Amino acid sequence: MDSRTLLDFMSVAEKLKCTVRHSWTSSGRRESVAEHVYRLCVFAWLVQAEFPEMDSTKVMEMCLFHDLGEAVTGDIPCFEKQEKDSREEEDAVHRVAEMLPDGERRRLVSLLAELKEGVSGEAKLVHALDKMEALIQHNEAPIRTWLPLEYELQLTYGQKEAGAFPYTRQLRQTVEQDSADKMALEGASECQEQKEAFYVSRDKGKLDLKRIVELMRQSYWAKTRTEEMIRKAMEGSVCYGVYDRDGYMVGYARIITDFATTFYLMDVIIDEAYRGKGLGTLLMDRIMDDVGSLHGVLHTEDAGAFYEKYGFVRDRRRQEVLMEKERK
Repeated sequence: MDSRTLLDFMSVAEKLKCTVRHSWTSSGRRESVAEHVYRLCVFAWLVQAEFPEMDSTKVMEMCLFHDLGEAVTGDIPCFEKQEKDSREEEDAVHRVAEMLPDGERRRLVSLLAELKEGVSGEAKLVHALDKMEALIQHNEAPIRTWLPLEYELQLTYGQKEAGAFPYTRQLRQTVEQDSADKMALEGASECQEQKEAFYVSRDKGKLDLKRIVELMRQSYWAKTRTEEMIRKAMEGSVCYGVYDRDGYMVGYARIITDFATTFYLMDVIIDEAYRGKGLGTLLMDRIMDDVGSLHGVLHTEDAGAFYEKYGFVRDRRRQEVLMEKERK
């Protein structure tokens, strides 16, 4: 590899030192992607004797490059990541790989394709360790850095991936116990305080039309709607607002429903400045408390993974019977 190509690629890798993750360190600062990658490699090295059948070099290389795209896109927490974010990160990896000579480029693209497919033993192991390293980091961080939704995530995140091997399954149970012990010791009052910082209300008297218009302008689907159209939609729907302790509106959603058979979910949005705090989950949890037992319908281009957690699925068979009329 010539010197210029090597240094240019190293420059891209350096960006991982500058890109912070959602996780915090034990000293109370944000962790960088590079730090996560380093300790994931240490993790893989420590467990290699438990997996003698694995290609340890491939495992280490997958760990080393699994978050390379974040040098371009930045890191997005798992509970906020949408389909379009994954596509953008994958596209970024391919653009970075184009910097390399043919041999290294093919090797890198092949490794990451195998990791994405998640079928080989090496890929399954890396996925299990990757998620577990994040859980371990959260256990080491001050609990004040946890979001309310992370109290549950610490007990559920990565269970499927860890279940691929007896060793990682047992290790995941130990990490889970550490999480439970930490929550019991430190977390009860902290969790309650964070949950009380924001709340969801169906009270239409609290709705602020000006704020709803501002929120719709942040969306890709409603940014061209007129204020009058937004007002009529609000008046004809069951609306949910997300508010801080001072009553400032930071999120919005609405449904159309008969409260007996079906509901149609629309315009779910959290202010860009308040994302990453679990407020989308807080909002959806409240909506599903009201209508979660009914048949639900929604349209989304990029948030399918988020709504799948609430039972929504893409069913091609229904497309054969679904009819729509475009708005004039």
